Amino acid sequence: MKAGIIDSPNKFDFWNSSIGETIDFVVAADISELSECDVLLVSEEYCGGAIGTVMENIRASEKLGRIPAAAVTYERSCEDQEILFGLGFDDIILLPACPQLLQRRVFSLAKMASSCSSDRMITLDSLMRMKDGDCGAYYVCTDDFENIYRFVLRILERTKRSAQVLVLTLEDSRNCDALACRSEIGTLSHAVKLCLRRGDMATVCGDNRMLVLLIGADDEGGHLVANRIVSSFYSECDDSDLELTYDIRAVRT
Repeated sequence: MKAGIIDSPNKFDFWNSSIGETIDFVVAADISELSECDVLLVSEEYCGGAIGTVMENIRASEKLGRIPAAAVTYERSCEDQEILFGLGFDDIILLPACPQLLQRRVFSLAKMASSCSSDRMITLDSLMRMKDGDCGAYYVCTDDFENIYRFVLRILERTKRSAQVLVLTLEDSRNCDALACRSEIGTLSHAVKLCLRRGDMATVCGDNRMLVLLIGADDEGGHLVANRIVSSFYSECDDSDLELTYDIRAVRT
């Protein structure tokens, strides 16, 4: 098995001492330097605010798009982990971790490729046993958002219900890089979860945007929700130079 690792070349010794005993690996500064590999590990510390863009490039890559990918991070907050999953990562590996644990996590990640294949059996009983007790909006990765959106269009057309699409964008008035926005996207994600209902859907899109689908909302209701999210965000955000704006449109079937 071979692991492709997006990290600083200076971290080669770290990875060699951590997984080199049992796993072949290559450390690359960019996905263009990776060829054939069985798993991908992406360092959040190295990628910083660009980690969302890195993940988008991975999923858009013909050779890497279907390879299981894990974010490697020192950040242990639930909000940050939720964001990373929202970016499309299959798993999150928390550091520090002993070499044995890191190796086990990488091997487990490799098994996801087979467990997620199209021949996986879904039974009626397993569907009936499924429960969803989470509150707030349903969080999905960007690719899943598009697929579910297509399905929802059909439901709305059939039931004659309304819906609104909300785009929330964080911008730094200092014209800095995306790192400042990336550091507060967790605050925005938390605000969205607090303000939305269980029937709504949301995803983190890139380093500074969130997409939200408001089921059953009209124009007035959509703006009320958007303004509630903005107020909640500013009450928690520590960076006064960040501006949160939104655009909202009715879903047309």
